[in-house]
Amino acid sequence: VIALVAVLMTVTCLQARMIDEQAPDFTLKDLNGKAVSLKDLRGKVVFVDFFASWCGPCKKEFPEINALIGRYNESDVAFVGVNLDKKRSHLEDFLSQVPNLSNRFIVLLDTDASVISSYNARAMPTSFIIDRSGVVRYIHFGFRESDPASWVEEIDKLLK
Repeated sequence: VIALVAVLMTVTCLQARMIDEQAPDFTLKDLNGKAVSLKDLRGKVVFVDFFASWCGPCKKEFPEINALIGRYNESDVAFVGVNLDKKRSHLEDFLSQVPNLSNRFIVLLDTDASVISSYNARAMPTSFIIDRSGVVRYIHFGFRESDPASWVEEIDKLLK
């Protein structure tokens, strides 16, 4: 029990340390095979969401993210989904269940889980809101119905 508490505290501390720190850069391929880097999105607020097809809360969260995209100008905010599925067919099935998925939602493939491990995401889904300079400002673990309102508030603060 003590070891488990120590591990949980370490993970929590790692996450807390990421707030106000430079987001780890990454380059992953999108659904068309194009390499996309986080650093290429500098100058925009970036919403990064780690998700997987087998994640129940991800299924509830995705339509909310999709709706959020329409609130913001493409030149101001980028939306990136980092998918952890090993099989592309699972991802495609997941995406097909999201009505009218925005073409502004950049879906990237992290099949070896290298990027999610650099972000120490401890829940599925985990969302990071990164400012225009590439600094992590907000982290959300899991999904709650109140999250979309928080996302709007946080993104709006960073756009001012």
